[in-house]
Amino acid sequence: MRKRKKGGDKMTTMTLSQIESRVKNNNQKYKTAISNFQEKTRNSDLRKGRVRPKHPTEAKLLSMFSRK
Repeated sequence: MRKRKKGGDKMTTMTLSQIESRVKNNNQKYKTAISNFQEKTRNSDLRKGRVRPKHPTEAKLLSMFSRK
């Protein structure tokens, strides 16, 4: 006896063109909300980089690794 996976045969599939059209429609639909959010984040005085100071032990561990 085989177990059926959740969704099974009734699960709908979408093509790439359907996804692209939904993205375009949602972009147009929420354009004002997106621009308001972008403006709000640009105008807020966000600190760049690390927010909290490194703990000495954490700094020691991180210094053991090198970026490639």
